[in-house]
This record gives sequence, structure tokens and C-alpha cells, in this order.
Amino acid sequence: MNEEMTLKMNEKCFPGIRELDAGKPIDEGQIIGMCDFIDSRYDCADFRMVTILRTLYAYRDLLSEETVARIRKTVLSFKYWMDEPGDDTMCYWSENHQLIFHTCEYLAGQYFPDETFTNTGMTGREHMEKARPKILRWLTYRWEYGFTEFHSNVYYEEDIAPLANIVDFSRDTEMVAKTKIIMDVLFLDMALHSYKGLFAAASGRCYEEQKTDPRQQFTLDMSERLSGYGNIDGYDYTRLSANFILCKNYEIPAVIRDISRDESEVEIRDSMGLDLSEIRKEFEDTKDIDTTGMYLWAMEAFTNPESIEMALKIFNEWHLQTNGFLKDLGMVNIPILRKLRLLPLLVRLLRPATNGIAIQRADTYTYKTDQYMMSTAQAHHPGFFADQQHIWQLTLSPDVSVFTTHPACEFFDDQARNFSPSYWVGSGRLPHSFQHKNVHMSIYRITGRKGFLERTLNHYTHAWFPREKFDEVVHHGRYIFGRLGDTYAALIGANELAYKEGSDTDLLQMGRVTYWICEAASKNQYNDFDNFISTIERRKIDFDGRTLTYRTDGGEMKLTYKGEARVDGQVMDTHYPRLASPYVNAPRKPEGLDIRYNEKRLHLQFDNMTREETK
Repeated sequence: MNEEMTLKMNEKCFPGIRELDAGKPIDEGQIIGMCDFIDSRYDCADFRMVTILRTLYAYRDLLSEETVARIRKTVLSFKYWMDEPGDDTMCYWSENHQLIFHTCEYLAGQYFPDETFTNTGMTGREHMEKARPKILRWLTYRWEYGFTEFHSNVYYEEDIAPLANIVDFSRDTEMVAKTKIIMDVLFLDMALHSYKGLFAAASGRCYEEQKTDPRQQFTLDMSERLSGYGNIDGYDYTRLSANFILCKNYEIPAVIRDISRDESEVEIRDSMGLDLSEIRKEFEDTKDIDTTGMYLWAMEAFTNPESIEMALKIFNEWHLQTNGFLKDLGMVNIPILRKLRLLPLLVRLLRPATNGIAIQRADTYTYKTDQYMMSTAQAHHPGFFADQQHIWQLTLSPDVSVFTTHPACEFFDDQARNFSPSYWVGSGRLPHSFQHKNVHMSIYRITGRKGFLERTLNHYTHAWFPREKFDEVVHHGRYIFGRLGDTYAALIGANELAYKEGSDTDLLQMGRVTYWICEAASKNQYNDFDNFISTIERRKIDFDGRTLTYRTDGGEMKLTYKGEARVDGQVMDTHYPRLASPYVNAPRKPEGLDIRYNEKRLHLQFDNMTREETK
């Protein structure tokens, strides 16, 4: 790992912030180190700026004049958006980064309203005027469409920190009111898709550590504040989420806390984000950078046919040719192709694997009991590339999760961009997945030619099935069974399953056209593990390469690749409303959310800034 990557993944807050919050002085070298990072404009400098601004607003009187002067210099000289002067290696555009940059710009401008910011020559007040509509637009999109980086146990931490700073430090009443509502929506999402304090659902952006070890979730401190399951020993004040832990002006509503601790059997359906095909009908001006353009870039849709013209418009207008993340757009930045509007046709022909970076709409089904949680992004663009999308997972405990992927190969050579997709992150080709209650089905068809930039197309799929962490494992050919206490899991393949040599976690299934079936159950359903195994092995399974049929004791499940999903002959609609659950139901682009559980209630209406809680 190069020096910049090492620094990038380092602490985004500093441990001494806890002492400052208690009114105690600290070694201020921790703060100076963060200023050094920000001044270098490394990627994720904006994360550190969130912490620096909280330090300036909340703890100014505890700092030496020398340190305050250094913070002032850093804040006034920072590059707060892509259209400002200066070269850098920062990522600005993903959903979380957009909010962070805009929030930092607004709060910096509010603190120094009459100062001249040296990078732009603008005053702080002018920076506030520039950032305010961007923040309000970001909040509106989250209300209307949910989070593009859906159910992300990595990037919700990056969302919560700037939101916490807004409610603590912004003097704009509309911004604060709407921010609190979106914080409620974020924590509701976590409550609905968590199992005993583990936020482990299908996700738009999830990495290997968070899939394989739920205790590595970046949102774990947030989850502890939400549900209090004791999955951590104490809060980590080097994390960006420390900005939320220290937040003074927001409290998670009681009804959301109660939902997070409900261990009854529930089904949760939700819809997050937009498909690229939906953009044109949702945005009035498809050529406007601040609306359509920034929503597309929040999705990280660059090289897709629907987004390539906008991507190059932004690339050229904002002079982004030197940005390390975007430099390869130069390969198609050909004036004659832009003029003749041939770029969409070109990328359709090339099918670049980078199309899979775009995070499109997810319709997620989550089934929870007191013993496990299973979650699936239903029919999520089967056959498409996937950068960091995590399609399904069964979570049994903080130590045991089960999921499958089609291993992919990195697109690029530089370390800043080549960490995904990879062997466990994202997918070379997405499956057609479907879940009904405790049964998940995925069909993989790894056929056709490689896409542009796709180096390898592996002709196998694999499962994370950590046999050493189960209490008992039985493996019979294409069946494998695991027992953890009184909870059972079965994983079935189309072909024989075998652990990769030297591995106790990586279960391989060879073949271009295959399937995986996962079923979870408890002892009280089967009396014992042996009966569970024999029952599953007697079930009839049919697969003709496109249609998979699984006959359970409760009925028949049938899935056709890029076609229908049926349960007992009934076609299942997997295009969901915004929310469908025992606690709250709402259409896409809801007028309001009425959340109820345990005689507690939270009523939210974004446009008129209503936030009514009954405890």
C-alpha cells in the first residue's frame, strides 16, 4: 500500500476529542496532523475537515492561539468543490462525499463570514450561499429516494458525521429541521435492517471485512448508540462517527430505538435509489449539472450510456483531467464523438466494466427472527458488473455470516482505485437473486464476452461459509450444512462444492451456469440438526439453466433468470414501495412517514419540516 493510501485509511478523528469534550486540554499535535493531511488534499481530506470544524466550533476556547491560527489557515485555504482552483486527488462526488464537502463549506463560511478564502477569493458568506442549496437538495433526494449507497455499513458513518455537525452548528433553521428528519430516516433504515445490533443487510457499498466480520462495520458505534446490544467495549473516538457520538442537539427517537431491538419474526421491504432508466423522468433538466449531474455522480454513474455525456460535460467544464480517479475518462473525451453524440453508442459497444460502479435502485427484502437475519437485493440487475454491491447475506451472529459472489478482477493498476471489485467485493457478474422469508435463491450465468477493462472472467462462483466458526458442519457433495447453537443453515449448489485449498471459509462451485440456494431455520422447526439435513436433502430441485425450482415443505419457489419469481404459483412483485413493514408503510417519494411500534410514534413530513414524537 502506498503512502497516500496508508494515510487515507488512517484515523479520521483524533482520540483527544473526547478529552476536549470533557473540558480538558490535550496534546494539540493530533490536530496539527489532521491539518497537514487536509492541506495536502489527499483523498478523504474532507472527512478530517468535518472533525476540524467540530473542534473549531465546540472547543475553540481550549486550544492555543497557535493551533487556532493553524486551523484557520487550513479552513480558509481548502478546496471545497470540484469547480474551484487547484489540482488534487480527492473524491468529491459519491453520495457521502457530496454532503461532507457541502457541509464543510457551509460551516466554514458561517464561522468566517467576512474572511476571504484564499483558494477561491470568495468570502465565507459567499461560500455559505453556494453550499446551502446543495445541502438542501441532498437532503431532499434522500427523503424522496432513500440512500443511493443503500444499507451501507461503511458509508452511513460518513453521512452521519456531517449531519451531526449541521444540527449542532448551523444557524439555518430550515437546514437543521430537515437534517434531523434525514437522521431519523437513516437510523430507521439501520433499525429495520439490523440483527442484534449488526447492520448486515444487502448493500450498495460493502467491503470484505464488513461482510465477513460484522464487528468490523464502520457503523458499529452508531449501532451501539441506536440499540445498545453491547457489541463494542466503548466508543472509538478515532472514528468519523465520533462527531455523532459527541453530537449535542440530536437524539434518536424512542420508537426507532425500540424497532432496532424487536426480535419478533418480521419481513421488511424497501426501495432505495433510482435506476439509470428512471433519471430522465425524475429530473426536469437532464442537462443540469447541479441536479441531474450530481445525482448521477452520487450514484457514481460515469461510463454508462445514460450518463457518459453528462460525465464528460462535468469533466470538461470543471477541468478534472488531472483528478486521479477520473483521468481515464480522457480515453473517450473526443470532441467529434461528443459533437455527434456518439458516446452512448460507443460505450454500449465497449461495455466497459466500469459501468458496474453505478449504484442503481435496490429493492431489498429482509427477513428477521430472534435467531438470524437474511437480506437480499431482489433481481438486482442480473448479469451486470458490480463494483461494491453486496447482493445478499445471512447473518447468524457477530462471528458467522454466509453469502456468495462471482469473484471479479480489479480494473486498474493504481492502488487508489483497484481495491474493488475484487475476490470478495462486488461481482464479476451479478446473479438473479430472490428471497422469500427464510429461503434465498441465486442464479449465476457467467456467459458472453468480457467487457472493456475486464481482465478476467472467472468461470466459478463461491460462498463465504466459515466452517470453523460453526458448532457443527456436515458436507455432502453439493450440500453443506452448518449449526450454530440452535440455528441451522443449509447451502446448496448446482454442482459439487469444495473448499479452496488451504481455506476454511472459501467454498467454491465450478461452472458458468450455476445456482445457490440458502435456507435458514431453527431447532424448534426440525427438532434436531440431523432431521434438518435429511429434510433438506429430500427436497426436489429442478434447474434447466434458466429456471430454478425448489420445493419446500411450505410450498414451491420458482425463479427464472431475468424473468419472474413465483411462490406457490403466485408471481411475486419485487419492485417495492419506499417502505413496507410492520412499523411503517410509504410509497416512493412519500409525503410523510408515520412510524409506530410499542405505542410509540414518530411522524415525519419533510417539506413542512414536521417532526412529531410520541414516547
